[in-house]
Amino acid sequence: MEYRRFPLSCECGGGPKQISGIGFSVNREIVIHWRCARCHKRVCTVRPLLEAWSECFGGRPLLTADTPDDRRFLHSIGVKFADE
Repeated sequence: MEYRRFPLSCECGGGPKQISGIGFSVNREIVIHWRCARCHKRVCTVRPLLEAWSECFGGRPLLTADTPDDRRFLHSIGVKFADE
């Protein structure tokens, strides 16, 4: 499984000591709650999912459907594409 670290930083410049929660908002944003290792402040980071994806993977598509079979499967589980 390929993954990239999501860059997190506090106002003081520190990074996470401990991540206490990860989730998604109803507006398709990724929400991460964590504690700063430097100043010990509780931080909540909220970013649009596409922006976070682009930041980690340099603009690679979030979802691709290369074949008609892929599209049929994705439609069967409720996925809709922008061109539809």
